[in-house]
Amino acid sequence: MLREGSKLAKPEPEFDVTVISRDEVTTFPKIAQPVIIVQVTYVGAGLPPATVFIEKDKYTPEFERRTIREDIQRRLKTKPESFRV
Repeated sequence: MLREGSKLAKPEPEFDVTVISRDEVTTFPKIAQPVIIVQVTYVGAGLPPATVFIEKDKYTPEFERRTIREDIQRRLKTKPESFRV
């Protein structure tokens, strides 16, 4: 039973996603300190392909899914710009 004023938590939105590739790239944000990044390129939610970047030491399948979901939500909020050339 819900108390007055309480709210039910909204379920996280779900999107069908296809991962096109996962690639590891070594970057050097500081000289002589390599950081391995996992680049995950995906397509889903009727959007063009996109890539998210995750540090390898933070990478887990769950973190990848959360990062992709957040990226899709951010992209769906943006309005495309149209013009004639």
